[in-house]
Amino acid sequence: MAGRKPLPNVVLCAVVLLCATGGFSALNYVEGANILCLFAVPSPSHHIWNRVLVDALAAKGHNLTIVSPDVEKKVKPNITYIHLEKTYDTIHEGSTAIDFYEMAQSGVLESMVIFYDYAISMCTGILSSEGYRTIANYPDDYKFDLVVYDYTCGPCLMALYVKFGQPPLVGVTAFNIPPYTTDLIGGHKYYAYVPYYTLDYDSRMSFIERFNNAIIHWIDDYYRNYVFLPRTDRMVREHLTNYTNLPYLGSLDQKMMLMLVNSHHSVDFPEPIPKNMVEVGGLQIIPPKPLPNDLDTFIRAGKKGSVLFSLGTNVLSKDLGEDRIRSLLQAFRQMPAYNFIWKFETDLPYELPANVLIKKFVPQNDILAHPHIKAFMTHGGLLSTHEATWHGVPMIGIPLIADQYRNLGKSVRAGVAEKIDLGDLSTEKIRNTVLKVLETPSYRQAMKVRSSLFRDQETPPLERAIWWIEWALRHPNAKTIQSPTLQLGPWRSELYDVKLCIGLALLAIVWMLKKVVRSIYSKVSAPKPQKRKVK
Repeated sequence: MAGRKPLPNVVLCAVVLLCATGGFSALNYVEGANILCLFAVPSPSHHIWNRVLVDALAAKGHNLTIVSPDVEKKVKPNITYIHLEKTYDTIHEGSTAIDFYEMAQSGVLESMVIFYDYAISMCTGILSSEGYRTIANYPDDYKFDLVVYDYTCGPCLMALYVKFGQPPLVGVTAFNIPPYTTDLIGGHKYYAYVPYYTLDYDSRMSFIERFNNAIIHWIDDYYRNYVFLPRTDRMVREHLTNYTNLPYLGSLDQKMMLMLVNSHHSVDFPEPIPKNMVEVGGLQIIPPKPLPNDLDTFIRAGKKGSVLFSLGTNVLSKDLGEDRIRSLLQAFRQMPAYNFIWKFETDLPYELPANVLIKKFVPQNDILAHPHIKAFMTHGGLLSTHEATWHGVPMIGIPLIADQYRNLGKSVRAGVAEKIDLGDLSTEKIRNTVLKVLETPSYRQAMKVRSSLFRDQETPPLERAIWWIEWALRHPNAKTIQSPTLQLGPWRSELYDVKLCIGLALLAIVWMLKKVVRSIYSKVSAPKPQKRKVK
């Protein structure tokens, strides 16, 4: 000790400060973590949600490798895209193509199967992509500190998670809270008041509705676990013949430390969630940018205001068919006091009314923030519902697939929207419904209340998502927030063993009481023996 020089005061103070603030635990991530993003879902809306998240992580100094069907033309610093270029082709072309309008007109069970067919088509495209071969050929010892994984459409990309040594795993989804989340991170799903995502039910269900809701949840659970997941697992194994020690893909999702879900109580159904499920509904809503001059001028030119019309990113307006398109244009023509911006992906071969502007792409969030936008004609997708709610714009919904029926049903009951069925797109119906929402003040007032609830959060959802991802980096081995239900299994976590024991005990008590009563009755009713006379 005599030969050592004491630490300078400045250095000593810095060391003490780092220890006091837990700085040493974060030193590995001062210059940014190396994060792998497995984003399999071929949906521009999912990409919009995921892109906001990864851009924010990159801005914090983290390095991100993004495996996705969607890529950006202008890539921001710290981000590398690996393009799964065949994925959209398999979804929209050939024998694996998915007809979203067929899905729109299908029953609940049929649409459920089509959703899983969509995920299988997605996986077919992923496995045939050059981008998949690129990431699969990375060295096995390539270091990733964390994997962010969009689990919405299954584990097709999860062989890569195994390849890179199974680092800490964070699940994300732009799809509300899917019914199978309890299979992945535990917790409980109460079918008594949480409707299946394609059912237009409220939390207060009748007996028949609760019966239907429970049955469809059980069927989905069976189909996912015994048809869809084994099929996905076989597809990946047949493609990756050199992965001899690959675990069953259906079990890898349970490696998630935590899950970020696109949900908020003001718009969605309140339900009990485990600690490691973090609600970040509205994460994609960022401060609006100024609109291009042509859009701004057109919106302001509406005498009573303007209306945005978009069917989202998966279902294309051009596929509505000639009769529906003509009905919509005629309805807009009959409302000359309002201007209509219609997101239409191709050129329209019809004469446009003077109050209609066609755009192949629209900055939806920026338009909805414009003070002259008075209503939003929408398919009722979750991101669109969140954005309309955030900006206080009432809706006219034309639901087509998946959760759009449930989203719009809840909005209609909240008094912030009206719904038009796809099969009832007549000129008169469109005009009357749009005018009802535009010229009845109660819709905007109700949406103002809903918007206030949505905006009033303890922290901004994007900031909350980043904090939790960095928490996973700081505590990669933490188990304290994970639900024990996965280890317990449904038999114990749902107390079926206890309920069975109580039931058997009650049966035993009833059986014993019955036996005692019979014994007493037989003694009481038995003939008494006659006394012998004494001679």
